[in-house]
Amino acid sequence: MDSIFIQRMRKNRRWFLIMSLIYGVLFTFCLYRNLSGITFPVITAVSLWFSVLFLRKAGITFQKGTLRYFVGILLLGISTVMTDSGFFHFFNSVGIILLFMMGMAHQLYKDSEWGFTEYVKKFFIMLWTWIISVGELFRGNRKNTEVKIKADGADCTEDTPKENTGARNMKWKNAGPVLLGILAALLMLIIVLPLLMMSDKIFLQIFNGLFQFLNPFQFMRNIDFGNIIGIAFTFLFGMASLYAFFAGLFKMNLGGKDVKKTGSSNYITGITFTGIMAAVYVFYSGIQILFLFLRLDSGLPEGVTYSQYAHQGFWQLLLVSIINFVTILVCAKIFEDNRVLKILLTVISVCTCIMILSAAYRMVLYVNEYDLSFLRVLVLWFLAVLMIIFFGVIYSIFKKDFMLFRYITAVVSVCYILFSFSRPDALIARYNIQNAQETEETDLYYLMYGLSEDAAGEIAGLDIRNIKDSGMATDLENYFKEISGENQRMSLREWNYSRAAAGKAAEEWLSERE
Repeated sequence: MDSIFIQRMRKNRRWFLIMSLIYGVLFTFCLYRNLSGITFPVITAVSLWFSVLFLRKAGITFQKGTLRYFVGILLLGISTVMTDSGFFHFFNSVGIILLFMMGMAHQLYKDSEWGFTEYVKKFFIMLWTWIISVGELFRGNRKNTEVKIKADGADCTEDTPKENTGARNMKWKNAGPVLLGILAALLMLIIVLPLLMMSDKIFLQIFNGLFQFLNPFQFMRNIDFGNIIGIAFTFLFGMASLYAFFAGLFKMNLGGKDVKKTGSSNYITGITFTGIMAAVYVFYSGIQILFLFLRLDSGLPEGVTYSQYAHQGFWQLLLVSIINFVTILVCAKIFEDNRVLKILLTVISVCTCIMILSAAYRMVLYVNEYDLSFLRVLVLWFLAVLMIIFFGVIYSIFKKDFMLFRYITAVVSVCYILFSFSRPDALIARYNIQNAQETEETDLYYLMYGLSEDAAGEIAGLDIRNIKDSGMATDLENYFKEISGENQRMSLREWNYSRAAAGKAAEEWLSERE
C-alpha cells in the first residue's frame, strides 16, 4: 500500500509539477555550461529551500538533525566557487548529493536504528528508487468516481457527477484526420509545385521571392541547435531529478526499524583466524618501529639503502589497511560475542594504525625527495582520515550500539570540506617553488599544466630572469596570457574566485614585463 506522503504528492500533483518546472528553470540558469561559477552555491541553497517546501507540502515537519546535513551541503557549494580544481568540482557535487540523500532519509526514517551494513543497503535502495521514480512524472491524476457519505448512521455510496467531455473528445477525434490531410497535402505539393513552377515563369518568380523571404534552411542555419538541446536537457534533468527524488522518498520503501542480529558463527573460528592475523601484524609492526621509525640500519638487507627501504611498500600498506578495515567489520558482525575475539580485533586495529603511520611516513620521505603532487597530497589526506576512522572502529568493537556509519560520515564530511577549502594546488605550487634549487622544465610544466589555476598566484611569484631556458620562459608567458584572456571573457554568472584571482595575478605578471 502506498504511503500517505506519496498519496499527498499525487493529490497535489499540479503543485509539485509547477514547483519542479520552476526549479528546472533556475537549475538551467545556474548550471548550464557553468558548473563552478558563483551560481553554484546559489542553486545549492535553492535546492535546499525547495526540499523544505516539498516536505511541508507533504505534511512533514523539518527536523533539527537535518540542519547539520544542510550546513555541509552549503559549505560544499561555497567551496566549489572558491577553487578551479576539477577534482573538487566533481567530488563536491557527489558529496552534496550524498549528504542530501542522508538528510532526507533522516527526515522520514529513524536512521539512528540502522547498523553499518543496513545503512549502506538502504542507501542503494534509495538511489534505485530515485531513478525508477521518474515514471511518476507521467502518472496521470486518479480521480475518485465515488464518494462515501454518512446518512442515518450508515455508509452509502453516491456517484460523483461525470464531467461533460463530449466537446473535448470531439476535438481530439477531429485532430487525427486534420493532421493526416496536412501530411497528404505536403506529399502532393512536393510533386506538384515543381511542375507548376516550370509551367509559369510569373508563378516561379513569385514563389522564389517568397521562398527567399521565408527560407527555412537559412532560418535553421541561424539557430544554435546545440545550445537548444543542451538547455532543454539541463532543464529536464533538473526538473525530473527533483520531482523523482521526492516521489521516491515519499514511497517510504526503506522499511522500519532494523533488527540488529548478533553474530551466529562460532567465536572459536574467529579467534583462530584473528589470532593468526594478529601474530603476523604484530611481527610486521615491530619491524616498522625498529627499522623505519627508529632507523636501525644494521638490519637492512644487503644492497638496500635506508632511502630505498623507506620508499618501498607504500601502496601495499594502503591496500592492507583497507582490507583490515573490512575484515574487522565483518568479523565483528558474523562471529559470536567474545572478549578474546574483541581483544584480537583491537590488536589488529592497532597494528593497522601502525601500518597507516608507516605508509604516511614513507610518503613524507618520498615527498622530501621528489616534491609534492596532487596525488601525494590526496594520499596523505586519505591516510589521516583512515586513521581517525580506525579510532571509531576500535570503539565500536566494544560498544555494539555505536553508530559507526554516522561517525564515518561525519569524519569524512568534515575532513573533506576542510580539504576542499584548503585549495591544495596552491599549497603544492608554493611548496615546490620554495624547495626547488632551480626551476627545471618538468617542474614548471607540472605546475602550469598539471595543476588547476589555483596555482597561478604562486607561479606568478617566479622571476622570469631566473629561468635559463628561453622556451620555458615563452611557455610561461603564454600560460599567463591564456589565463588573462579567460578572465576577461568570464561573465558575472561564471565568476569563480580562483579564476578571478588567477586572472588578476596573470595581468600583473604580464604588465610587469611590458
